[in-house]
Amino acid sequence: MKFLTNGYVSVLSIALIGVAIGLWTRSARSSKSTHDAPPGVLASSLQPEDCDPRDKSIFSVVSNAPIVTSVAASPFASEIDSVDPIRSGTPIKQIEMLPGIAHPLQVAEISAAADGPLWKLFVAEGDVVDSDTVLALIDNRVALASLVAAQSSANREAMLQSANAKVSLAEQFLDRIQQAARKKAASGLEVDEATSRRSEAKAALQEGLESQRDAIARMNIEQARLETFEIRAPFKGTVIKIHPHLGETVSRGAPIIKIADINLLRADLYVPLSLVSSQRIGKTVELRADLPNRPLLNAKIVFITPLIDAATQTVRVVVEIDNTAHQLLAGFAVRLSHTGTDSDYH
Repeated sequence: MKFLTNGYVSVLSIALIGVAIGLWTRSARSSKSTHDAPPGVLASSLQPEDCDPRDKSIFSVVSNAPIVTSVAASPFASEIDSVDPIRSGTPIKQIEMLPGIAHPLQVAEISAAADGPLWKLFVAEGDVVDSDTVLALIDNRVALASLVAAQSSANREAMLQSANAKVSLAEQFLDRIQQAARKKAASGLEVDEATSRRSEAKAALQEGLESQRDAIARMNIEQARLETFEIRAPFKGTVIKIHPHLGETVSRGAPIIKIADINLLRADLYVPLSLVSSQRIGKTVELRADLPNRPLLNAKIVFITPLIDAATQTVRVVVEIDNTAHQLLAGFAVRLSHTGTDSDYH
C-alpha cells in the first residue's frame, strides 16, 4: 500500500512537470511569434491566429530601417503645416538670404610709379581731397633737371627765326637775279647759284623745325617722367591710410596712399527669383543693417544683373546707400528688410 502510494505520488509529480513544460513551451512560442517578426515587417501585420490574444504587448518594427511616422497622426501636424508652404499652402513671409557688404563706391590704393625716397607729404589720414590733387611727392630733383634741359633744347625760336630770315633773303636774291637775267644783266650760272642758295636756306629751316619737334617730344617725355614722382588722387575721396613714413625709400609698385569715396556705399544683394519681379532700377528699398544704432537704412537700386545664378537661383541686385554725412562706417552687412509679400508667391 505504501509502495502504491509512493508510485502514485511519483506519477503525479511527473504529470505536473509535463504540464509545466507544455505551458512554458507554449508561452515561449507565443512570445516569439509576437515579438520576433521578420525584419522589415510590422509585428502588428501578423495574423491573429499567429498571436496569443492574451498577450497585450505593443507591437513594433523589428528592423534596422528608420521608423516613419505619419504626419496626419502626429500631434505636431498643425505646427508642421504652419511652416511647410508645400503642405499647408501658406506663403512664406520672409526668405533668409546671404547678406551683402556695404563697401565704398570707389577705393584705390595708389602705388609709386618711380623709385626714390618719399620726399613730401601734402595730406594726412582723414583728409578729404579733390580729384587730381597731389598727395605726396617722391624725390624728383634729377627728373626736374632733365626736364629743364629738354625745355631749353626745345626752345629754338631764335634759331628758327634766323633760318626763316635766311630763306627770305635767299628768295629775294633769287628774284633779283632772275630779273637781271631777263634783262641780259645776269648769266644763267648766277641764276642757278641763287636758286641753290634758296634751297639750302629752306633745307636749314626744315632741319631746324624737325629738330625742334624732336626736342619737344623729348621735353614731353621728361615732363611725363617727372609726373611719375607725384602721387595724385584719382577721384574725390577721403585719405584712409598712408603706408610709408616721410623719408622712407619706396619702390615702384609699392602702395603709398589708400583713398576711398565713402559718400556712397554700394552693396550686392543676391535676391531669390520669386522676388526679382518686384524690383526695378531706381526703386528705393529698405535694408536691415548689422549696425547697433541704425538697424534700418534706405537704399536705391542702381543695377539688376540680367543673369540668373544657376547654383543658387538668385539674381544680383546692386544698391547704393547715401553716406554724404559720413555717419556710416563702410563694411557692415545688409539684407533686404522686406523680402516680399503674399502676391510674390502666387
